[in-house]
Amino acid sequence: MDLWAYANIENLDEVAKKNGIVCPRLRGYRLMKDEEHIDIKELIAENNVEYDCARDLCRSVPFWNPNSDASEFSWLTYSKAKYYTDEISKTVRWDRIHGWKRRTLKTYIHNTVVRYKKQYSVWNKYAGQDGILYIHARIGGGNWQYYYKEVVDQPWFIEKVDDAFDNTYCDIYARIQVD
Repeated sequence: MDLWAYANIENLDEVAKKNGIVCPRLRGYRLMKDEEHIDIKELIAENNVEYDCARDLCRSVPFWNPNSDASEFSWLTYSKAKYYTDEISKTVRWDRIHGWKRRTLKTYIHNTVVRYKKQYSVWNKYAGQDGILYIHARIGGGNWQYYYKEVVDQPWFIEKVDDAFDNTYCDIYARIQVD
């Protein structure tokens, strides 16, 4: 969830209403003219994608399933931590990951990086532009099919991309009139 966008709901709600923007399951707004470009490579390095992916696969139920929606925190989870180091050094122990687990982890890392690049390349396309409103909503992933017509058919709609960190959220970009 984008907490800065959430904090701006009250401030930018009038702008959205003036432009006829009504978005279901709204979680926040940002004016893109106030935003800066994001260095995607730096973002990926800062978030330590390899470590997070290894940890997620170890915690997934069933074990090492990249498509799992559940995670398990038990003594088994911590014994499975032989695949990555502690929270401080945050490194993957590649020497202990072989065969199908290595292929699964590499694919999971690749797919995660692709999601980051997709979300932030769209962000960078509109960053600094006047007349663009960023809308953060809880209609990403599988929820999109229920709200598709309500959003895409609107004259203000430009583009939508799922959130890289939680695909139940999405970022919607809308055209607004500049005063």
